[in-house]
Amino acid sequence: MMYARYGGDHKIERPFHLIRRAARHGRPLLGAALWALALTFLATLARLAGPLVLRVGIDDGVTSGDIRVVVEATVAYLVVLVAQYFTQRFSVYQVAAVGERYLQGMRVRVFRHMMSLDVGFFSRSKVGVLVSRMTSDVEALTAFVDQGAISVITSVLMVVGVTVAMFSIDTGLAWTVLTLLPALVVVSIVFRTYANRAYEAIREQIGRVLGTLQEGISGVRVVQAYTQERRQLLEFGRVNQKYFEANLQAARAIASYFPSVDFISTVGTALVLLFGGRRVLAGDLSFGSLVAFLLYLGYFFDPIVQLSNVYNLLQAALAALGKLFGILDTEPALAIAEVPVPIQDDACGQIVFEHVTFGYSPDVPVLHDIDLTVRCGERIAVVGETGAGKSTIAKLAVRFYDPSEGRIALDGVDLRELSSGDLRRSLSMVPQEGFLFSGSLRENLSFARPGIADEELWRICESMGIAEWVRSLPERLDTDVRERGSRLSSGERQLVALARAFVANPAVVVLDEATSNLDPETEEMVESALDHLLERRTAIVIAHRLTTAQRADRVIVMDGGRIVEQGSHSELLAGGGHYAYLNEVWIGKNNV
Repeated sequence: MMYARYGGDHKIERPFHLIRRAARHGRPLLGAALWALALTFLATLARLAGPLVLRVGIDDGVTSGDIRVVVEATVAYLVVLVAQYFTQRFSVYQVAAVGERYLQGMRVRVFRHMMSLDVGFFSRSKVGVLVSRMTSDVEALTAFVDQGAISVITSVLMVVGVTVAMFSIDTGLAWTVLTLLPALVVVSIVFRTYANRAYEAIREQIGRVLGTLQEGISGVRVVQAYTQERRQLLEFGRVNQKYFEANLQAARAIASYFPSVDFISTVGTALVLLFGGRRVLAGDLSFGSLVAFLLYLGYFFDPIVQLSNVYNLLQAALAALGKLFGILDTEPALAIAEVPVPIQDDACGQIVFEHVTFGYSPDVPVLHDIDLTVRCGERIAVVGETGAGKSTIAKLAVRFYDPSEGRIALDGVDLRELSSGDLRRSLSMVPQEGFLFSGSLRENLSFARPGIADEELWRICESMGIAEWVRSLPERLDTDVRERGSRLSSGERQLVALARAFVANPAVVVLDEATSNLDPETEEMVESALDHLLERRTAIVIAHRLTTAQRADRVIVMDGGRIVEQGSHSELLAGGGHYAYLNEVWIGKNNV
């Protein structure tokens, strides 16, 4: 029941503006759309021609006793049916093909734009909402394209064509039929009012059903650990019951509407038969004309019902367009340099923070007037308590955000003046948890350089110390790591992430607590791989464990968004300041 699934009262601002904008996006498909409209017009004409052919066959053949006219009318009627079959078949396909090509382009356009947006956008937006834009909203458009668009076109053409045909046959009978229109309009308005309420309840309840279902599945370990299966079942049953009641309310509205339309249609047929039959007996109307009029009457009500059904599909499609255009209208927070400054081939990777102040909210600074120079090939560790601003340093260094004040330069060039290609080739970030894409190990290792040869991949695996582990996998480089790398352990995923950064061959590597979630044995393997990755490269390491800081050339201590100390591990311990205190706390926790 497509009406129930996508119906409802959608709040749509400026619907005609949405339609005009959607049409602009579809300009490349204008030729195909006109061809689809022409086919639909021909299919409608073929269908409308059928009753007229029958009228000729009855009046000039059957009534007159002329078998030749009967045969000719029969042949003409069959020709019309064949023409209607092929034109309708091709028009339905062509309309769907145009719509699907439009949606294909829309999905690509929205996804491309989302991939160009800054990290801040994704921090502000819920992943579920963004996925919904590309799934349920596009699905609403697909429903209209597949089921609604052809109905709108054919229904409008049919209503207009049938009205003209009925008036051409007999004006009096045509006005008799049109007197029933107000009743049909009132019934449709009442139905839409009640149906909209029901479908609004359905959308609300299905959200609760899905939320309860997702929560139960995600927390199944906790549910089973505390033997609360019955409690979860009762909760799911409660929301499912309300969803069931909302669907019943919609079913009651439908059960009232369609029989009402059938009743009005039957009344119309009875009136035409009564008045038309009397006129046939009186000789004012031919019998063939009465038959043709009755056939057109059947054609008249069905399109109006279809338009009522399609109304909610159109509303849902317009609401979906509004949401998708909302994403397309979102401007990236990071400005793109109009004339980028190229990075020299011999760039060494010096990073300089000059009077950098930054806050995720403009009124709440996280970093305050940071001055920091990371020399070429230097490995610094940034440490501090939670909320000190360590991870913010990492995000600014790879330009996930721009500073509110000051600037960050790579080899003397402001990051804002670099092209995105040069920036991403020069800087790589390895997050706390290495994210892997579904697919083979090779595809994940070569993510930054898709064309890299297997021989070079194996050399990198050897230098990173993971070649033996890769050879132990069932299909070596062709091993499927599955979604989010679920086939591998957290340590193995992190090793792959480090090797992937090695393949990218950046001048600067930023590690955001890359070893914080690992056990000691795995951490030792990752640290060994890190030594190979960071050799002769500039590195900014956000350190959660102070063992990581001990390997750095210099330690930067953050507190309250400011640099409060810096120096080597031994110098800072000897100074007895903030770092020494952090070290004591860390040793105490690990000795417990």
